[in-house]
Amino acid sequence: MFDLLLHSELWMAVARGIPVTVALTTLAMIFGLAIGTLVAVLVNSHNLLSRCIGEVFVFSFRAIPLLTLLYFLYYGLPYIDVIRRGPLWEVFFRESFAIAVLGFSLSNAAYLAEVLRSGIKSVTRGQREACMAIGMSEWMALRRVVLPIAFRNSVMTIGNELVFTLKATSLASAIAVSDVLSRARAYEKIFSDNVSPYLAAAVFYLLVVGFIDLTLAQVRRRVAM
Repeated sequence: MFDLLLHSELWMAVARGIPVTVALTTLAMIFGLAIGTLVAVLVNSHNLLSRCIGEVFVFSFRAIPLLTLLYFLYYGLPYIDVIRRGPLWEVFFRESFAIAVLGFSLSNAAYLAEVLRSGIKSVTRGQREACMAIGMSEWMALRRVVLPIAFRNSVMTIGNELVFTLKATSLASAIAVSDVLSRARAYEKIFSDNVSPYLAAAVFYLLVVGFIDLTLAQVRRRVAM
């Protein structure tokens, strides 16, 4: 049953999916953090309309299962005429990897917005008043003081979201993205081995999550200093 694990071809095949998985995780975190920061600012805004927009975004993309979102973007959007005939169809919406990045980014943004909302609320009133006292505008205080403190206070939770995103990228294989799981599944079909390919994929995830955990432990020590 485990003979396939001794063949380098299996490990090489899984390894070829590693750059795709890492790239998808990285881009989803970058775009998710950017969108999530904007949404967190909207949710914490004094403007009622801005708060409503932020709250609707967070609720919607936290409520929709990630696989459902990926299926909608990949299988549903081609049936929307304005998308199919739009300028982004050829350069973006036809690519499964791009669709996966979009889906993961939107989902991440909703969760990261909640994380950063708590981080923003952790900034004390005294810190905000100190910014106003030295002549900072509200926007300048947000950019130079509030958000940096929010990120610092939320760094470990953001790290946990990174681990979740890495593991969740396995769902991208459902829309034809050639990631680690997709490569393992191909070997399962070729050799009719339902165990070895997935063990090889699991080893990759264990190693990468272990590396992330070690990195987060170092970050935790620095933040605590």
